[in-house]
Amino acid sequence: MTRGLFLFEARRLARHPLVWGATVLVLALQTSLSWDQQPDLTMDLVNATGLATCLAAAVLIVASLGASRDGRHGMPESLAGLPGRAEHRTRALLLATPLAAGVAAAVAVGGYLVIRLLSGPAGGRLDVWEPLTAVAAAVLAATLGVAVGRWARWLIAGPLVVAVLGFLIYMNPANGQARWLLPVMQVHRPDWPDRPSALHLVYVLAAAAVFGGIALLRHRLRPVPVAAVVMGLAVAVPSGAIAASTRPPAQFPTNVTLTLDHVDSRVRERYFGPHAYRCAERQGITYCAFPGYEPWIPLWEQAVRPVVAALPAALRARVPQVRQMTPTWSFADDSGMVQPPMSWGHPDQRRMLAEDVAFRTTGLYDSAVRHFTPSRPGTPCDVRGQARTVVALWLIGQVSPPEARRQLYVDGDRRRLSGLDWGQAEIGYAKLLLASPGARERVQANWDTLMKPTTTIDQALPLLGLGRRFDAPMGATPCK
Repeated sequence: MTRGLFLFEARRLARHPLVWGATVLVLALQTSLSWDQQPDLTMDLVNATGLATCLAAAVLIVASLGASRDGRHGMPESLAGLPGRAEHRTRALLLATPLAAGVAAAVAVGGYLVIRLLSGPAGGRLDVWEPLTAVAAAVLAATLGVAVGRWARWLIAGPLVVAVLGFLIYMNPANGQARWLLPVMQVHRPDWPDRPSALHLVYVLAAAAVFGGIALLRHRLRPVPVAAVVMGLAVAVPSGAIAASTRPPAQFPTNVTLTLDHVDSRVRERYFGPHAYRCAERQGITYCAFPGYEPWIPLWEQAVRPVVAALPAALRARVPQVRQMTPTWSFADDSGMVQPPMSWGHPDQRRMLAEDVAFRTTGLYDSAVRHFTPSRPGTPCDVRGQARTVVALWLIGQVSPPEARRQLYVDGDRRRLSGLDWGQAEIGYAKLLLASPGARERVQANWDTLMKPTTTIDQALPLLGLGRRFDAPMGATPCK
């Protein structure tokens, strides 16, 4: 009897539009959100597991409706004459629904992983437990849905449970360590220590067994469902407690200058220890990446090499090392390095790396560092009217258009993330220089003069072979 009902439920779920519609939606949404980013195995699977909760929500609603349908609209009387009991139907649902949910989640997460791996060189560390957790979360949603449908037969019961769980997962960052007690924990950064993903997977699977037993206990007290509940709790409680006790990666005290002493030992070993980097020299420039991110070095070179090629020969030999930075622990990074981030792919990131090289080699970076003091935080370094500003924008233009700006709001005013302030005149002259034949030779021949903070744009125009086209006065408080 159970076998026949199982086949019926499996065929129904195989054609269910909500389950497979949610699968397609999750796959499409995951792909769309990461389309302009280089594959990062550390973050892609965490994000995919978080988005897979949308599929789990659909499965929970479908399971709860399926379990409660034989108690609605006169169905008890209609089914009373059949040989199968309600317990058989519950067993069939507990077999068919988790199977369909697991397959759907595997299609969504597996398809996303395949798409990402085909999108280009992948960085990061592959944690095999993360995609399995997405599948386990869908299985948990299936057994929870059956339990809800059996114990609370209202049509609204399943959606209400989904709404409550969805709110708790959405508020997960504010839940402290208790966030690991939810089916998914999507809060993570690429430079954080490894997650307790294996323990969390065990916890989710044990919780699925608990709710499966609870669904069967709705009919009568029998040894098998009781054992499922007891054993599931015996596994879920300690595994959940251990996962929830995992320490945060850092405890930052207030009003204290942050140092490596405030950072978790796992972070210090992985990102600042003797084996933190894998380095390679390419055309005279040293590139260093964290383990797992070495495939991105050729991509960084595409942003660095055009800028370096435009520098004078003597300066090309002194280009700083390109060393990947950790955004969370950047206070401890060596500021003397060119620092690519732990994500890659957006066009703006190519510009960021090109800016880093251009501003360091032209001295603008050092000027911005000297300019920032406690008495004037957030105030940009005014480099308008300086010849070296035009040269720096011209260097950046080897990779990204000079007019491309990266801005943010500070105290209501727009400030450049670089800490430097220039205007349309500098951009205009940089564009003219990019279009001027022989510009590279003229810049290299007059480099020392052009790099002086006192050299104005008007003084540099004859050296650059440009005519006067824009008014470019020096800034009110020039940055030296």
